[in-house]
Amino acid sequence: MEIRQVDRSETFFHSPFIADYYSDKFDDLRTYKPQLSELGKAIEGKATFSTEKREILVNDFYRQYAESGINTESSEVGTNIELLQRSDAFTITTGQQIHIGLGPLYVLYKIFDVLAICNEARELYPDKYFIPVFWMASEDHDLEEIQDVPLFGKNYHWETSQKGPVGRMNPKGVSKIFNEIEEDFNLDNDQIEFVNICREAYSTSDNLSQSFRKILHHYFAHEGLIIMDADSVILKNSCQTVLTDELQSKNFASLQNSTERFESKGYKRQLIIRECNLFDLSSGDRLKVKSKQDKTASAVEGNESFYNLSPNAALRPFYQEWILPNLVYVGGGSEVKYWMQLKGLFDNYSVPMPIIHLRTSCMSFSRKSLGILDVQKIPMLFKTEEEIIKSENESLKSLKSALTIKYLEIINALKNYESLVAENLNGYSLANKMAKISPRLEQLQSSVNEQFVKKSKQSVVINRMLSIRNKLFDKTDVQERKVHVIAHTYLLSKRTTSFVSQFGFKKSQKINLIIR
Repeated sequence: MEIRQVDRSETFFHSPFIADYYSDKFDDLRTYKPQLSELGKAIEGKATFSTEKREILVNDFYRQYAESGINTESSEVGTNIELLQRSDAFTITTGQQIHIGLGPLYVLYKIFDVLAICNEARELYPDKYFIPVFWMASEDHDLEEIQDVPLFGKNYHWETSQKGPVGRMNPKGVSKIFNEIEEDFNLDNDQIEFVNICREAYSTSDNLSQSFRKILHHYFAHEGLIIMDADSVILKNSCQTVLTDELQSKNFASLQNSTERFESKGYKRQLIIRECNLFDLSSGDRLKVKSKQDKTASAVEGNESFYNLSPNAALRPFYQEWILPNLVYVGGGSEVKYWMQLKGLFDNYSVPMPIIHLRTSCMSFSRKSLGILDVQKIPMLFKTEEEIIKSENESLKSLKSALTIKYLEIINALKNYESLVAENLNGYSLANKMAKISPRLEQLQSSVNEQFVKKSKQSVVINRMLSIRNKLFDKTDVQERKVHVIAHTYLLSKRTTSFVSQFGFKKSQKINLIIR
């Protein structure tokens, strides 16, 4: 596997918002700049994270893994959970919906960023501990976004009538998807292993959260990645002050203010801010708490009522920072945008926002798919069709110019040759022979010119570039968002330290081109 990189600014992964994000334009809407050099400040900002919160977190992690049937003893995960009791241990976090079979490729890229940032942080602060965490969005209710597995032109759909938070759903029937996948395709060894792990996870778990945890744990346990389900009685009870305030709409004005400040910078809001940013899960469904009557009905009467309160997208990030000693959050472009609406909420409780790192984007393809295309030309695939054709034709023009010069050199050399013969061999002339050669040379030049015309109209290289671009480099349907992990399981089985090093803060302005 080979990794090449191209500057983000030269790709369709760039945007005016990202350019502004890495300037000082949003400094009033965040605690720290998105830079590794800010890590020391973030550590200081979390110095007050209490021993009590750490104990609650550690105990609940042990509970979650035990209930999932995963033994963390003598493992990197168990070691990291235990380390979180220390005041000098901090988390680097990312999160995602719990897609069937892990989901699209960017789920892996988020994790690689977290692992890379942990390594970068350890180099800067070797006397501290940095723990990678994956936050399962188990309370999300958008079943449609997770219940399909698109693979090699086919789509596999999990039929279920269940409602409410997806993490609580029974995974019955999901394993059949992986039976079908194995029957339909000639999978390689890595893919067969992945299918077997998924089939086992979904057939032996009580809910989707446990299934997702088992799969992710299998591949990342050796990295010490802690997988977190925040849909927890204990964790929500620890946040009851904020949840109670939210029931009383105490954070609405501050969130609105931050959102308006974000909009004043020329961008549309990513999140809708509500008077109460909570859902009620008590009915088995996920219902908005939107009126005074709803709030009264959801009034806190015990642990179960807290358990059935679920933060929406505007409150979830704060809930995360309340219960974790977190320094960095790795998110996609949309996530980065909505974090820029939340500063007022964090200020209400004097809690620092983490450093928000825009996840690394990647394009992955095989050498076979490149065909005759030189890998040096891959960055051009981010251009439009017109730009690609123009660029390649410019190359042809340069070649044509060089050949024309060479042709004229040949003509001049022949003329010089004829003159030299005439001057030195009295009575002997090459004029008749030269008269026969000249038309042949003109035919030669004409033939070459015709080939250039054909080549410029139908270049093999151009056609190959356009074919690859149209298949893999579609900015409206980006590969990392539409292609499932199963299609690229080599990223799991052959992942190396050098590969992870292509992610993180130090590579934040790069796009990875993965060639296998």
